[in-house]
Order: sequence, then structure tokens, then C-alpha cells
Amino acid sequence: MGDVGNPAGFDIATVLTGSGLTLLLSAGIMRYGDRFPYSAAELYGLGGGVLVVLGVVFGIALVAAGHR
Repeated sequence: MGDVGNPAGFDIATVLTGSGLTLLLSAGIMRYGDRFPYSAAELYGLGGGVLVVLGVVFGIALVAAGHR
């Protein structure tokens, strides 16, 4: 029997959580971005880079622990 939480080939809960985190980050940059010495584009790039690195590190940890 297939995984009910994984009907489309990816984990829907993870995608929704990641999308929500991205929207919150974007809203924060739009609201408070002028308080930083970086432009909005640089803040988006920095935020995206941090999310990618966190995702890769978490994925490697899951593989190393044998969960994936």
C-alpha cells in the first residue's frame, strides 16, 4: 500500500511548510528590509541561500540516520 501522505511523489506537508516559511521570509523582507544595509534582492538571495543550506544539511542528516 502506498504512503497516504505522499500521493504525488513528494511530501505535501513538507512542501506546504517550506512554502509558508518562504512567504513569511518574503513578508519580513518587504516589511523590515529597509532597516538592513542590503538591498531587497540581496536579502532574498541570502534568505534563499540559508534555506537551501538548511535543507541540504537536514537531508544529509536524514540519509545518514537511515530515514531516507
